[in-house]
Amino acid sequence: MCRQSIRLLFFGTMNDIKSRDGTLARPTLPLVRLSLIMPFVEELDQLGVDADVVLASNGLVRQSVADTSIFVPSMVVHRFLEDAATAAHHPYLGARVGERLDLAGWPPFVDAASRASTLGEFFTRFIQAAKDEASSARHVLEISSGYSYFKEMRTTHQEMAPAQNDAFTAAFTLRLLQHGTGAHWDPGEVRITVCDPTALPDAYMGASFIGGDRMGMVARFPTEWLVLQLDRQQMSRTPTTQGKRLKIPVGFLDGFRQVLILHLHDPGLSVDLAARLSGMSRQSLQRLLKSNGTTLSAEVTALKKRRAAEYLTETQQSVAQIAGALGFTDATSFSRAFKSWTGESPRDYRKKWKGK
Repeated sequence: MCRQSIRLLFFGTMNDIKSRDGTLARPTLPLVRLSLIMPFVEELDQLGVDADVVLASNGLVRQSVADTSIFVPSMVVHRFLEDAATAAHHPYLGARVGERLDLAGWPPFVDAASRASTLGEFFTRFIQAAKDEASSARHVLEISSGYSYFKEMRTTHQEMAPAQNDAFTAAFTLRLLQHGTGAHWDPGEVRITVCDPTALPDAYMGASFIGGDRMGMVARFPTEWLVLQLDRQQMSRTPTTQGKRLKIPVGFLDGFRQVLILHLHDPGLSVDLAARLSGMSRQSLQRLLKSNGTTLSAEVTALKKRRAAEYLTETQQSVAQIAGALGFTDATSFSRAFKSWTGESPRDYRKKWKGK
């Protein structure tokens, strides 16, 4: 007997995709909206762990995490989550954060938590919303007569096992299933596949766990659960609203600029470092930059020019502080560079344009 199934929804882009005319489109970097790690930062704060130190070890700062317009390569998130678990001496940190997650307050869930009436509709709305939060994975809901499968499918090979990320996804998925089924909840009917089952406690929430590859989490559960009425009040601890969020960058250059912008302060921002931050080889990065008609130096200079103008007109930072934030050795070298870009000194530019 063959199993009939329907693949309902998916999102994300693979590294190599075909455009409508059949030609190979330019690859994109696998990016994630950085602010999605905020629940982990807050959990470290509650545990008394210095989250800023863990962030800094991954080239991040708390201010950047709070900025919803910043995207980073997925490997940056995976490294941070693993380092956070190590710093907290908590092997199940991902599960702890996932089970405590405010399902109505975490951005990818806001629309689903406020509008979905059934578990199936919740998954549908989540999948539609999540495509704007990351290009590093696709989410799929497959339905068959007996069991359905909710999958997080990563679009690129993973150099490290994203154990805490899988545990986090498994935990909030189990919590969602539990709240979505109410009196019908039966954890024995749920099977979760993750890259490393040891990142979750034994018999976690009564479900069964098996090990898989590094390409994503899979949750199997009875199809009949999808039509059960959802108790939204059980999931919500905060108002289900959010402001306008910038869409994920499309195309290689937009994504690469997101990588660079977090490291403009680093005077050692070389091609080798930029390639490592982007998760590719030096040769691949140089080839992509050349095919886009640009260079690392040109991109860094353009970003520093833009950032410098923003700092001068939108903040009270001194010229020396701005120079340090942009990787210059001192205010003099920054002023000289800025004048070559704009024809004006930083002070004259600020006086002319601030507040306009």
